[in-house]
Amino acid sequence: MAGFLSSLGATANALRVFEKALTVTQNNVANASTPGFAKQTLYLEAVPFAPDLGLPGGVRAARLESARQEYAERAVQVRQSIHSRSEETAAALSRIEGLFDVSGEAGLPGALTALFASITSWSVAPNDTVARQAVLERARDLASRFRETAAALGDASFQTSTQIQNTVSGINSLLGRVRELNVLYRQDIRNLEDPALDARLHDTLEQLAESVDFTALRHEDGSVTILLGGQTPLLVGDQQFEISADTSGDQAVILDANGRDISSQISQGRLAAQLAFRNQTVPGLLSELNRLAAAIADRVNAILEAGLDREGQPGAALFAYDAPELAAATLRVTAIEPGQLAAATASAPGGNGNVLALMELAESPELDGFSFIGFYGTLARRVGTLLEDARQDSAQHEQMLLQARWLREQASSVSLDEEAVRLIQFQRSYEAAAKMIRAIDELLETVLGLLR
Repeated sequence: MAGFLSSLGATANALRVFEKALTVTQNNVANASTPGFAKQTLYLEAVPFAPDLGLPGGVRAARLESARQEYAERAVQVRQSIHSRSEETAAALSRIEGLFDVSGEAGLPGALTALFASITSWSVAPNDTVARQAVLERARDLASRFRETAAALGDASFQTSTQIQNTVSGINSLLGRVRELNVLYRQDIRNLEDPALDARLHDTLEQLAESVDFTALRHEDGSVTILLGGQTPLLVGDQQFEISADTSGDQAVILDANGRDISSQISQGRLAAQLAFRNQTVPGLLSELNRLAAAIADRVNAILEAGLDREGQPGAALFAYDAPELAAATLRVTAIEPGQLAAATASAPGGNGNVLALMELAESPELDGFSFIGFYGTLARRVGTLLEDARQDSAQHEQMLLQARWLREQASSVSLDEEAVRLIQFQRSYEAAAKMIRAIDELLETVLGLLR
C-alpha cells in the first residue's frame, strides 16, 4: 500500500511539473512579438528511483532559465545610441539644408549675384537714376536674405533647444519606469522569474539608449543602477536623480540633480546630436554668415565713401549693421538716396571709376582667399558634406544595429516551431502522468476491494 501511495505522490508531482512546463511554453508563444521578451526554458531532471530506499522516482523542475544574454543586450544598446546620434544629426542638418543653396540661383547667393549684376548695369550709365535705384533695390534684397537666413538659423537653434528639453524629460520618464521595476524586484525576489517584468525592463533600457549613452549594472536583488556616460548616477535602487537642461545661454548644458554641468559625459544618442547641433553647428554657421555680411558691407561702404556722388560730394555708406557678431541679423540699407551713390572717383568726376571698383568685388578674393560668392559656396558645401556624412553614418550604423539585433534574436527570440514541439511533448507527458494516476487509482480500488 505504501508503494502505491508514494507512486501516486510522485505522479501527482509530475503533473504539476508538466503543467508548469506547459505554462512556460504557452507564455513564450503568447509573447513571441512582445518587445524586449526573451524566451524561457524550464529544465527538468529525473528523481532517483530506488524503491528499497523509499525513492519513488518521477520528475521535478530543476530551474527556470531565461535565454537572454546581457552581452547581446548591451551590444544592441550601444549600437542603438550610436545610430540614434547619426540619425538625429542628419535630421537636424536636413532642416537647414535649404538655407544654403549650392546652385547659387536662389536665396542669398542669388541676391548677391543680382546685386553685382545691377552694379554692372549701373556702370554702363553711371548717372542714370533708374540704374542707381536698381542697385538700391538689389542691396535691400541682399540685406533681407541675410536677415532671413540668420533668423532661420535662430529658429533652428530654438527648435533644437525645445527638442533638448523634451529629450531630457523623456530620459527622466524612462528612468522612472526602471525605478518602478527596481521597487518590484526588491519587494519580491520571485519577480526575477517574471518574463513580463524582464521584457519591460530591457525594452525600457533600449528606448533609453536611443536618447543617451549609459551604463546599466544589474544587482543580485534584480535592481538596476544606471550611470550616465558611466559616471553620473541617474538611478540607484529606488532613488532617481533627475537631470535637467539649461538652454537659456549661448551654450545649452545638461545638469545633474545637484546642478553640475555633465554635458561632456554625453557622447551618443539623440541628446548628444542635439547638443552638438545647438552648441556647435548652428553657432559656427552663423559666425561665418556674420563674417560674410560684415565683409560685404564694409568693402562696399569703403569703396562708395572713397568716391564722389552725382553732385560731386563724398559718397555715403550703402549698408549698416549693429555689430560684427550680429551683422547678418541686422544688415540693412541706409537712408541713402539714388543720387548719393558714388559712381565716380575723385580723379575723374562724373565717370564710373568707383562703379568699376565695386564690380571687381564680385571676383576678387576678399575672405579667406575666396570671393564673396565663393566664400558662401564653402558654407553651402560644408552643410552638404556634413549632411551627406551624417546620412552615410546613419545608414552604416543602422546595418550594424540590425546585425546586433539579429544576433540577440538568435539567442533569445521565440521560435514558434520549437515551442510547438515542446508544447506537444509536455502535453503528451501530462496526459501520460494523468493516465498513470488513473491506473494507480484503479489498482488501489482493487486492492481495497480485496481487503474488504
